[in-house]
Amino acid sequence: MWLSHLRLENFRNYAALDLEIERGLNFFHGPNGSGKTSLLEAVSYLAVARSLRGANDSEVVRWGAGAFGVGGTVCGSDGNHTVVVRSTRGTKQATIDGEPLPRLSDLVGSLRVAWFCPEDTWITKGGPGERRRLIDVALCQLDRGYLAALVEYRRALKQRNETLSSWTPDEESDRLVSIWTEQLLDAGSRVVARRLRFLPHYGAAVEAAHASIADGDGIELVYRGSFPSDGLDGVDEAAVRSRFSEGVATVASDERRRGFSLIGPHRDDIEVRVGGRLLRSFGSQGQHRTAAIALKLGEAAVLDEGGRGVVVLLDDILSELDDRRGARLVDLVGRYGQAFVTSTRPAPDGFLTGDASAQYRVGEGEVRPS
Repeated sequence: MWLSHLRLENFRNYAALDLEIERGLNFFHGPNGSGKTSLLEAVSYLAVARSLRGANDSEVVRWGAGAFGVGGTVCGSDGNHTVVVRSTRGTKQATIDGEPLPRLSDLVGSLRVAWFCPEDTWITKGGPGERRRLIDVALCQLDRGYLAALVEYRRALKQRNETLSSWTPDEESDRLVSIWTEQLLDAGSRVVARRLRFLPHYGAAVEAAHASIADGDGIELVYRGSFPSDGLDGVDEAAVRSRFSEGVATVASDERRRGFSLIGPHRDDIEVRVGGRLLRSFGSQGQHRTAAIALKLGEAAVLDEGGRGVVVLLDDILSELDDRRGARLVDLVGRYGQAFVTSTRPAPDGFLTGDASAQYRVGEGEVRPS
C-alpha cells in the first residue's frame, strides 16, 4: 500500500494543502520550522488516527481554527480508498470512502507506517515505556486482535487502579478488586501472549537489519516481563494467564497498600542487547544510533510482510549520517515501499533516481516541487 495524495486542512501551519505524491521516494527540504515534520505527522494520522510524535489533537490544529482535517488516497491491492480523519473541538471521526467508522481503532491497518527520527535513540536509552510503545505501534497495525486486547487492558487497568486507590479492608472493596483483576488477567494475558509470539519474528528482522548496517557484534531482543515469562512462547494463552495470575497473587497485599497495579504488560520491558551486553547500560552513542535504526528497519520489514507495503517516514535522520550511510539507509527503506524523507538541505546527488521519486521545497505553509 502507498499514498498517492495527501490533503490537509488547518493542520499545523497548513491552511490547505493538496499534494500529489510519488510511489517511491519523496524528499522534502526546507528550513527548520517550515512544516516538513508536520507532513509526516499528518501521514501518521491516516495510519493510526493520531500523531506518532505524541502530540495531542489540540496541538496540531492550526492557530485560530476550531477543527482540522487530514485526508489521503491509499492505494493497495484492493484498489484505491479515500481515508479522512477530522477533529472538531475534541471530537474526532474517521471515514473510509465516505463511510464513517464506528471506532477510530477501525482505521488502524488501512495504511501502515514506520517513523524514523533522530530521537529514536531514546528507544534504547530510555525506560521500558519507549520500547513497549515501539512494539505496540507495530503490533496494532498488524493485528486488530492485539489492538482490541490492548484497549481492553488499559481500560481494566485504569478501573482497577482507581479501585485499589480507594480500597478499604471490607468485603465490597475486595469484590470490586476481584472483578477488575479478572478483566485485567483476561486482556493482559492476550497482550503478553501476542507480544511473545511477535518478538522472535520481529527480532529476526532487527538482527538482519543490524547486520546490514553494522560490523561486529550482533543484536538480540529479550522479553522481560513483570511476572516470570521464561519458557512461555505465547502460543498457549492459558499458560500465560496462569503465570500472570500467580504473579498478581504474590503482590496482592502490596497493591492494596500502595494503591495501584504492580504487575502486568504495562510494566514489561524488551531488553536490547548488543554483543550479549545490555545496550541501555553499556552502549556507546554510535551503538545506540545503529541499534535504533535497526529496530525501526525491523519494524518496517515486519509491517511489509507479504509484500503489502509500508510508508516509511524518515524525519531529518540524514543529519545524523554522512551521505554514503544516508544513501544506504534510503536504499534499504525503499525496498519496503514508499518513503518520505525530510531534510534541511536538498537531496544529495544520487538520492533521487528513477521515475517514482520527487523532491519538494517546503516553506511558509506551502509545498512545491523543486
